[in-house]
Amino acid sequence: MTATSVSVLVPLAGPCAELPDTLEAIERYLQSTGFAFDVRIVDTRDGAGLGAMLRRGGLEAKGSVVVIVDPDLPYPAGAIGNAVAMIESGSTDVVFGVREGHRDERRHFLLRWFLVPALPDPCVRLKAFSSDAARLLFAEAKQDGGGFDLELAYLANKYGFRVEPLTVAATHAPRAKTFGAIGGLFAVTSIRLTDRNNGYRATRRCLVCFSSEVWTCAQIDGNIVRSCSRCKCRYLNQFANLDDTQPVRRVLRSHHPATDAERERPSEPAREKTSRRRLAALRRQLGPRARVLEIGVRDGSFGLATASEFEYVGIDASSPVARAARARGLDVYCATLSNFVNTGPAFDAVTIDHVLENMADPHDSLARIKDLLKPGGTLFLSTFDTEALLYLLSERRRVAHYFRTHLVLYSRSALIELLEHSGFEIASVGPDFQYRDQKFLRHILGARSPLLARIASAVMKILPDPLLVGSGSIRIVARRRAGTPTNIRAIRSVEPTHAR
Repeated sequence: MTATSVSVLVPLAGPCAELPDTLEAIERYLQSTGFAFDVRIVDTRDGAGLGAMLRRGGLEAKGSVVVIVDPDLPYPAGAIGNAVAMIESGSTDVVFGVREGHRDERRHFLLRWFLVPALPDPCVRLKAFSSDAARLLFAEAKQDGGGFDLELAYLANKYGFRVEPLTVAATHAPRAKTFGAIGGLFAVTSIRLTDRNNGYRATRRCLVCFSSEVWTCAQIDGNIVRSCSRCKCRYLNQFANLDDTQPVRRVLRSHHPATDAERERPSEPAREKTSRRRLAALRRQLGPRARVLEIGVRDGSFGLATASEFEYVGIDASSPVARAARARGLDVYCATLSNFVNTGPAFDAVTIDHVLENMADPHDSLARIKDLLKPGGTLFLSTFDTEALLYLLSERRRVAHYFRTHLVLYSRSALIELLEHSGFEIASVGPDFQYRDQKFLRHILGARSPLLARIASAVMKILPDPLLVGSGSIRIVARRRAGTPTNIRAIRSVEPTHAR
């Protein structure tokens, strides 16, 4: 294991009597940590701008972590170690130092509204970057003066780097601000114009519609959520590196403790009533003894209901779920969509309920589903809708919950376009209703609005249990279209998709 290497940049715009003491304190502290380090003074007194000198210093830095500090060091030298620890632990890519008691998002609200929500503290120069973030951000930055700090914040958002604040206790008053509430507007205007004129490198394209209009909409633990302005889809910035091409093996696993997502599952009567409702939709579209494939069998309730009327086959990536379904007499295989091999005739229908959100490549997944269907076969797809009113009202509060198990959340318009490009013809689009227990609904309402929960509890007493409710999801019925679909792989070969 290689030791952590740190490159420290000290920008010097004018005479600073505290500089020798600052350098001595930094070197003494870094020597005590065991880091391999180098300290470089970035001197701008020769006429070059601050941004130009920091860009040069950042690109020439060899450390795995690049840190910018104030020449008068108005905080303990240990703040450098804290910033390095945050980067090396993998919890973030960029660290902005913030004075204690000044983490107020209402400050500089105009700059935040025009630029990005997370801005550095103008009175603290302390910043830390991973080597990957430093190479990209410093190479693309073009501003000088205080605009350089604002530009770094904007580019970190644009390219999908995680940004975390680091609270530092100031030992003395700062020398000067790097940007002001009014003066910073000129830098913000210049940054926006540069981006509009394609002065910065384009971000990786959206994995759904291949648009470059991608930005960071939320930051969650260990990841960030990206949003496409064109198709209104949301997806995680980084996916786990899972190799689905390996052969499937039977692995015996012990029962794991129930997670929050499992505790929120509907009761068995509610799941059975939902399954019968979905079976009725299949019955209206398919003939007798049609061959049906379910991707993601969950508890097997839909499979038990379907197997009585149709030839049912199911696949699930979880071996405990597949074993439990087979124990109930269902023909279920432990496989993913990418490594499932259909040994029988093509399917008349494929049903996939809230599973497409967990697949990293929607184009490849729909292409495989199309290959499993016979010509004219029907796809029944249920998923979240980011354009639904319920989702829009709860997105800010529940974004971490939505992406706890999901990789991508789609909009209605994006799914229709995606299906049409993948060789499907849309038959119907509508809301997806599910049965939920009154106990669960009262719990959800009580957590959000106690007053509304008391009114709802009184109304629910005269209503059946479970209740048929909408969840902000949509259900799309599409048929496999004859002919060759759009060559999505050719589009993707032009420029890589997904963030970083």
